[in-house]
Amino acid sequence: MTCLIGEMEQLISNEMLLSTAPNPSSNGQTTRLGTNALSTIFLIVNATLGAGLLNFPQAFDKTGGLITAIGTQLILLIFIAAALIILANCSDITNTSSMQDMFAKLYGQKSLFLCALCVTIYSFGCCLTFLIIVGDQFDRVLATYYGLDYCHTWYLARPFVTAITCSIFILPLCFFKTLNALSYTSSIGCITICYVVWLVFYKNFTKVESPVNPMKIWPDNGFEVLQIIPVICFAYQSHMTAIPMYACMKERNIGKFTLCAILSMIICFTAYTLVGICGYATFGAGKVPSDILQGYTDRSVILLVAIIFIAIKNFTTYPIVLYCGRDALLSLLGMDINVTIKVRVFVTLIWYILSLIIAILVPDISPIINLLGALSAAFIFIFPGICLFQSTLLKDSELHLNKDRLLIFFAIFLTALGAFVSGVVFVEAVEDLHLTSKQVPLVTGFRQLRESLCT
Repeated sequence: MTCLIGEMEQLISNEMLLSTAPNPSSNGQTTRLGTNALSTIFLIVNATLGAGLLNFPQAFDKTGGLITAIGTQLILLIFIAAALIILANCSDITNTSSMQDMFAKLYGQKSLFLCALCVTIYSFGCCLTFLIIVGDQFDRVLATYYGLDYCHTWYLARPFVTAITCSIFILPLCFFKTLNALSYTSSIGCITICYVVWLVFYKNFTKVESPVNPMKIWPDNGFEVLQIIPVICFAYQSHMTAIPMYACMKERNIGKFTLCAILSMIICFTAYTLVGICGYATFGAGKVPSDILQGYTDRSVILLVAIIFIAIKNFTTYPIVLYCGRDALLSLLGMDINVTIKVRVFVTLIWYILSLIIAILVPDISPIINLLGALSAAFIFIFPGICLFQSTLLKDSELHLNKDRLLIFFAIFLTALGAFVSGVVFVEAVEDLHLTSKQVPLVTGFRQLRESLCT
């Protein structure tokens, strides 16, 4: 008990954590700034909902049926939400505000390097994906409304448009020291996603002709259910950002964060399921494109707005992921996250410029991103599982309480589930490496748009 009291006193006094607990020296007259519950929900939803939304209709198709797709998503969602809560609780126990610092407290300083390396690599890969998606959306708008020779005009070419728009809308948001300010832009990102969900719903109920092959309810082969697992991991991966989001709450309270996490996952599940069902019903079995917006060929204004909104959504998500990656990179370099403004600006600029150059010049990074998808499963299942295991042992090494025994069992199960899911994602990513150019990978198919538009 005295150990737990000491942990709580350390938590309150740590100025890195945003809390409403009064500073002992201020006689309760001041409170710390931070995000409220609604802002935290915006942050979680914005970090979770993203490009994976565009892939869900095809995932429903490849899974072979609505029942299996929705059922698998629901089952995994229970563990996904639980993992978010586990990470927040472990950060409370260790009094940390980042995943790599939490690992260092639980497993020693050597584990910090491995965790920080994983966070850095995955964050950078996500940032590359965001920039590629932004370029793809503007490519489609310009090809539709200017002509297929748009890329031969220098100020309409993909490198110039991507560099200018991202530098104007993304870069200024990347220099913040905390995630507080990004809650406002996250609300914009959530609004844009709501519009895309509405568009897919609207397109399904206003289609002129029914699809040749209607959507299936049950799959022909039980193994088809594995097809949706990589998409779920790609779509629901916000665990890397969970601890910084929790640290930035005005009231750092595990109960309130649990409520925020559950509500956020319900919102994400609703959005993903609506888009999956409506997109699948619109095109039918075997005809769903990897990017649902690419399947709509009309030149309507409502479609144009949706395409632009996808770009805006990535404008608002990139800074959140960069924040986590930057902190992990500073940890790898042996620097504290409270570095001077000059160091933070320098690291941010290097990160942004390097990701922009690679996104513009490298022809196709989708195989690498698919391989990194195995890391997303690790962040969702394996890392929370081993953190729960160690934190439970630290609290009750002899496992006297039945509750702690159940937690250990759940931690082992969650870690084993993560190992299985990571294996499935990795195997499917390796298989994607052998696909012909006419075949589009399930999780990332955005790059093919570039080769198909400009002539």
